[in-house]
Amino acid sequence: MGAAAAVLAAGGGVAVLAWPSDPVPVALPGPVAPAPAPAGARVAATAEPTGVRVDRVALASLGRSFTLPQRSTKRFSLLSVSWKSPADRPDGTVQVRTRNVRTGAWTGWRSLEVAEEAADLKAERAQSRGALEPLWTGPSDGVAARLVGSGTKPLPAELRLALIDPDAPTAGGRGGGEPVPASPPASPAPATTKAPVKGLPPSATAVAPPATTGATPTTAAPTTAAPTKTAPTTAAPTTPAPPATAPPLPAYVSRAKWGADEKLVKAPPTIAKEGVKMVWVHHTGTADNPVACADVPKFVKSIMANDIQEKGLDDLGYNYLVDKCGTLYEGRKGGVSAAVVGAHVAGFNTGSTGIALIGDYTSVRPSNAALTTIAKVAAARLGAYGFDPTTTAQMTAGVTGLKWPLGSTVTFPRIAGHRDGTVTECPGVMFYPLMGTIRARAALPGLAITSVSGGVPTTGTPYVRDKAQVRWSVGGDPAQAGRFDVLIDGKVAATATGGKASGSASVAVPPGSHNVAVRVVHRAGVTDTTPVTKVVGDVVKPTFPTAPSVALKTGTSSATSVPVAVTFKSADNNGRISRQAATSPASVAMTGTSTVWNANVKPNVAMKYAVEAVDMAYNTGTAAVTRTVVQMPETSAKRTGTWSARSSATSYLGGKALAAGAKNAKLTYTFNGRSAALTFTRMPTTGQAVVYVDNVKVATVDTKAATTTHRQTLWVKAVTAKTHTVSVVVLGTKGRPTVISDGLTYVK
Repeated sequence: MGAAAAVLAAGGGVAVLAWPSDPVPVALPGPVAPAPAPAGARVAATAEPTGVRVDRVALASLGRSFTLPQRSTKRFSLLSVSWKSPADRPDGTVQVRTRNVRTGAWTGWRSLEVAEEAADLKAERAQSRGALEPLWTGPSDGVAARLVGSGTKPLPAELRLALIDPDAPTAGGRGGGEPVPASPPASPAPATTKAPVKGLPPSATAVAPPATTGATPTTAAPTTAAPTKTAPTTAAPTTPAPPATAPPLPAYVSRAKWGADEKLVKAPPTIAKEGVKMVWVHHTGTADNPVACADVPKFVKSIMANDIQEKGLDDLGYNYLVDKCGTLYEGRKGGVSAAVVGAHVAGFNTGSTGIALIGDYTSVRPSNAALTTIAKVAAARLGAYGFDPTTTAQMTAGVTGLKWPLGSTVTFPRIAGHRDGTVTECPGVMFYPLMGTIRARAALPGLAITSVSGGVPTTGTPYVRDKAQVRWSVGGDPAQAGRFDVLIDGKVAATATGGKASGSASVAVPPGSHNVAVRVVHRAGVTDTTPVTKVVGDVVKPTFPTAPSVALKTGTSSATSVPVAVTFKSADNNGRISRQAATSPASVAMTGTSTVWNANVKPNVAMKYAVEAVDMAYNTGTAAVTRTVVQMPETSAKRTGTWSARSSATSYLGGKALAAGAKNAKLTYTFNGRSAALTFTRMPTTGQAVVYVDNVKVATVDTKAATTTHRQTLWVKAVTAKTHTVSVVVLGTKGRPTVISDGLTYVK
C-alpha cells in the first residue's frame, strides 16, 4: 500500500494572465455539457489542505479470474486498476461497483477500458505500468470488482486495485490505509452490462502513413537527440524566443493551488530543445460520475497520485487540464511556459504539449467554455514558438511497437486529437470532430455576433419582420479569414468576404423562431462557429382584444372641454408589445403595457379615438372608435318640487343652472348612452343629493367645498348602451340644504 500527503506550497497562487476582448462564453449549438460557471470564479479553485491516501488490493495471485464481493472500505473518490507490464493486460473485462457515501446506494457494474501507453522518455517508460482508465466515483466507501470474459490466461503480474482518497484527513507519508482483503479465486460472474468495444478510429487525413514493413523504418530519422532530464531552474531550454505578437496563456490554477504533492514527483522535468511544435488534445475518459467543477482540484490530485503511484509515471502525465467550466489547471511540473515533456501520447511527447479535458466525451459535446480555453492554451503555446495553429507539424516517433514505427517522421495537424497519434477513441467521438473548431478558434479567437438588428433594439431575443442585419467581429489576424457564413438553422443564408476584423450581412428571416450563427472559414479550411443567437421572424400585427372605450371622468368641465378616460387592451402573438400611442383626438406616447389614456375633448362633436400598438418587429396594429360626448342642460330634465334658475355666462354650463333646497326635490334626465356624469356647483353652503339610475339608488354626493367652484363633475358611471334615466334627489342637508345642478353629460 502507498499513501501520500498533499502539501500546499507557501506562496503558491494563480497566475492571472489576460486574454483581451474575449467574449463571455455561452453554449454551442446542440447538446452540451453543463453550462460554465461565472468567469470571475474560474481561477479561485483551491484544494483543501488534505492528504491523498492510496489503498490497494492485490489481485494477481487469484489465478485466471477474480471476484471481489462488495465490501466496506475507507473513503475514496477515484478507483483504478494497474499491473506491472504495459505489454500485458487482463484477459477479459474488469468491472467494478461502488457505494455512495451520502446515499449508501450501490452503483451498477461499470466496465473499465484499457488505458493507452503514455510515456516515451526512456527512464519513465521503463518504470511505467499497464493500467485501465481510472473511474471517478465521487465520495465512496464500498467496492466490488470482477473479471468477466474468457479468463483463460493468467492474470497480469502485480495486478492491483487502487482506491484513492483526495480528502485523507491526515498527511503522514506512505502507508495511509489498510489493505482490502481479496477473495479467493472464483469463476467469473455473469456480466450485467456488455463491455463497450473500442473500434479503430480513422486516421486524420493530414497524417502521413508510417512505414509498416522491414526492420528499419523508411521514413526519416529524428533530427534531434533524445532530451535529457534537466531541472528548469538550472538549464534553460534552447527554444526560440516568443514572438512579440504571441497570445498570452489564459489564467490558470497553479499546482500549489490545486494541492499537488511535490514529494511524489520522481524526477525533474525534461525540457524539449525544439520547444512546442504541436498540441495533443485528450479527454480524461472519466465517465458515469461527471466531475463537478468545485471538485476538480480533488480530481486532479487523485489523477496525479494515480499517474505516479499506480501507472508509474514521473509526474502527472498531462501538461494542462481543463474542466467543463473552462478553468485551466497546471499539469506536469516544470512551468506552464516551458516545453515540458509530458506523458500522454507515447512516442510523440517530446516537442508537444498535452491538454486534457476532464470528463468523457463519447456521448456528450464539450462546453463552449472548455473549447475556448483549450484554443487559448494552444494559441499561446504554439504562438510562443511562431507556429500557426492551422498548419501541420512533423514529429518523429520516439518509441517502437505502437501505431508508428520507431524513428518514423509523421505529419500531424498542429493541433491534433489523441487518436491521431495512436489507436484510441480519445478524445471521444463527440469531441474529436471539433479539432478543426479548436484550430480555427486558436488562429481567429473571439469570433462573436455583436448585434442582430431589424427590429426594436433589445438585450433579449431579437424580433424582425422579414430581414435581420447580423454583425460580427473576430480577433487574431483577420487576413486569415477566408470568408464568413451567416447560418440560419444550420444552413448558409448569406456569405461575406473575409479579411476584416468585423463585418455584417442582411439575411431573410422566415416567420417563427430560428437559430442564427456566424461561421468563419479560415484560409486553411478550418472553421469556427459562434454560439447561436435566437431570432424570431414576426409578420403578425398586434391586435386589440379590447377595443377603445370612452368613459367620462370627474373633474372640471366647460363648453369646450370634458375630461374622459379611454381604455383599451392590445395583444401580440409573441407577447411582446414594444410601445403604444394614442393618435386621435391627440397624440400621446404610451408604454407597451398601458391600457388607458386620459384626454380632454370637445363636447357635442363626434370624435375619433384611435390607438396603435407596435411590436418588437415594428409590426403596427391599430384600433379606433367614434363617440360623441353630449352635454344635457339641466333644463332638459323633468323637475319634481321647486327649482330656481341660476344664471352666469362664465359660471355655469350653457350659462344656467338649477338650484333647490327642499328635501326630495328631483331632476330626472333621460338619455341613450354608455357613460353618464353629473355636474354641480360646489360651495361651503351647498348640501347633499342622492343619485338614482333607472330608479335604483346608486350614490350619495356631497357638493360642499371649502371654496366656491363651478362646473364640477362629482359623479360618473359606466352603463350599457341603451336608454337610461338618472335622477338627482335633494336630501335637504341640515344647515346647507341647497343643491345646484349644472346638467348631465353622457357618451353617445
